[in-house]
Amino acid sequence: MRKAWCLPSFALGLLTILAMTSAPVLGHHSFAIYDFSQEIPFEGVVETLNFKNPHVAMTLTRTLENGETETINFVEGAPANMLVRNGLRPAMIAPGTKITAIGSPLREDPGIYFLRRVRLEDGREFQ
Repeated sequence: MRKAWCLPSFALGLLTILAMTSAPVLGHHSFAIYDFSQEIPFEGVVETLNFKNPHVAMTLTRTLENGETETINFVEGAPANMLVRNGLRPAMIAPGTKITAIGSPLREDPGIYFLRRVRLEDGREFQ
């Protein structure tokens, strides 16, 4: 009789632990930290590219009017598999490639962006 009581208690304990630890995982997919009312285009050269799931990330270097360079950090973007389904391959935006990247700034740090779209030199655009 004692063993029959232990199984439901174990299951309840396990479910409680799973419920408590799943909230941070679900919260990861909230994009409320970005200001999607803004879409800022940056023309430059891809410096680094992290083209894998769960989100694409990259840095872009652009040359300012005064000749100085600036690095733009896109810390998050669409999932890589979604971009591939839309026709964008990693080789098309490999480091050294000139592109226009459209981003939305992080609310707490407007120097960090969510990558909304990528426009290649031939005019093709991917999101």
